[in-house]
Amino acid sequence: MTPPADDIPPRPDRITMMTGARPHTEFGHDDVDAEAELVVLRTADHKHWDGLLMRPRSDVDGRAGTLAIIVHGSLGNYMGGVPRRMAFELAHQGYPALSINTRMANFGVVYGGGLFDDTPLDVAAALDLAREIGFQRVVLVGYSLGASIVTHYQALEHPPEVVGLCTLAHPWSLPESMRARWTRLRARPSYTEVARMALRAGVDRDGPDDVVVVHRAAGPSDAPFDAEAWSLRCWWQCRGPEARNPVSVDRIRDVGVPVALIQAGDDPVLPGGDGDNLAEAAAAAGLQVHLEHVPGADHTFWGKVPEVADRVVAWIDSLPRSGPATVPPHGAGSGTARLVTIRGDDGSMHDAVLEHRDAATEERARETGRRTAVVHLHGNQGNLSVGALRFLRRPVSGLGLPILTMDTRIGNVSQLFGTAVLEDVLEDVRAATTWLAGEGYDHVLVSGYSLGATAALYCAAHELALPITGVVGMGTAWSLPESSRARMDRCGSAPSYDELVELCRPYADATPEEDVSLVIHRMYLPDDAPHAAGVYTARTWWHSRGPDSEAAKAHLQIGRVDAPVLLVQGTEDIIVDPADAERLAASAREAGHDDVTVRMVEGAGHDFGDHDATFAALRDWLLANA
Repeated sequence: MTPPADDIPPRPDRITMMTGARPHTEFGHDDVDAEAELVVLRTADHKHWDGLLMRPRSDVDGRAGTLAIIVHGSLGNYMGGVPRRMAFELAHQGYPALSINTRMANFGVVYGGGLFDDTPLDVAAALDLAREIGFQRVVLVGYSLGASIVTHYQALEHPPEVVGLCTLAHPWSLPESMRARWTRLRARPSYTEVARMALRAGVDRDGPDDVVVVHRAAGPSDAPFDAEAWSLRCWWQCRGPEARNPVSVDRIRDVGVPVALIQAGDDPVLPGGDGDNLAEAAAAAGLQVHLEHVPGADHTFWGKVPEVADRVVAWIDSLPRSGPATVPPHGAGSGTARLVTIRGDDGSMHDAVLEHRDAATEERARETGRRTAVVHLHGNQGNLSVGALRFLRRPVSGLGLPILTMDTRIGNVSQLFGTAVLEDVLEDVRAATTWLAGEGYDHVLVSGYSLGATAALYCAAHELALPITGVVGMGTAWSLPESSRARMDRCGSAPSYDELVELCRPYADATPEEDVSLVIHRMYLPDDAPHAAGVYTARTWWHSRGPDSEAAKAHLQIGRVDAPVLLVQGTEDIIVDPADAERLAASAREAGHDDVTVRMVEGAGHDFGDHDATFAALRDWLLANA
């Protein structure tokens, strides 16, 4: 049921909302009567996407045999915003829910991979997983952009397991919705101008792609948090004037199953009659249609998701059944991954996963006389499951070292919208170590990958809530500013490093409202495609890549760390110079820190794709030091 109004916190600022904040969605607190499992979807075109499976612990009113597959909105993901809270609520009421990423999640639409026309492969992968688990009855649930994705998929594929289509805040046409919003907000460049840019680039004919930042695209100010960044090709497929697949008013005619349309009653993003248009089209095609509006709800359904879930549950309950649905047995997994939420002293909240093996942990505690856990930090634009070398969780925890992989405030979309300040990660790691202390751990090892390795060294050079037994840096740059300068010079970036220094310096102490957005072509690779570009704000670039950012210079931090250090580096890394590892070790020794070990992984690139060899480089050092 919906919490009382005085129990719902005020809707936060736009930047906080973009991180996926929702009231009452803390892991380990409001999901205690359901089982949470992190899963991976494997698509037919060899992509891997994350998912969160929430299952009720018992069958309530015969509901546990019907799975809801939930798809995120624009710039969203499987663990944020409406999909996350909806998964919790459905599981609370007896319906298992699988919240999934698609190729349009997170940065997909910025760097060129988030093509709407390919999303049926992502939903199909979720159906494949559902079949593998044993579900024979599925309802597709989509929020905003996700509503258009599931409608297009169902109209195209008609899988026999799908018995209904439920959409939340569903635009009748993604292109027309954006055109109206950009016109109302006076976006720069305008909708028509972006369409002309796309046509000139030839993205409609598979020509070269580019990244464009549109100011005032999501809100009325010129600040980055009211802007949108798009690959022109992704924009053309999803929002362009000739796009047909995201025009749900046409696609919904062909879905062939009962439809529920739950619209926000006070939606500033979709102020027109979207629900009515969709309902009329579905009814004209002979479909069973249920339409309702949630009074007082905005586009995010802030504080209203439990009420929305009540309506979704009532609708699923009303769907015809030919007999009782089969309830797949719960997996025989060991339950080693525990989802938690870390609270910072400043009120910030950070999702994390603690991978643990109780028997191995107890044995190691007996051997060493201490209970050590690992805090592991993700890389650039990452989160707890992206850019965090997730393959390390199982083998590291198997050594008796529980490993907490966490989101930080420099993860996800923060770099695009002005809040990714590297120094602030220290508060996140302090919060993580405080939480671990409360769980009975008495020592910590701080680890990180890429940007996270730099952050790990910076945090380890400061006081935390637990004594530090060691630091691991994987793909650690000697200095992010110097590494970026060398790579950008080599790739011929535009703007150049020196030009960016002059451009960004005035914004070093700017507020997010005063900040400006940047697209840096050829920042990572000598290629003009979006995947080689960097999208930052002046403030976030300065604090991680600017020449005055001491926190970003690992060579200044490593000598201040009062614990053993292991640097693991791939010999074929093209993002970080492989020689940086030995340079860092030498710098530490010059500062009087002799306990620094370097392990090179032969043939490994920046992503450490050889998992076995990478863990082998860690194993004995961890056993000796953690």
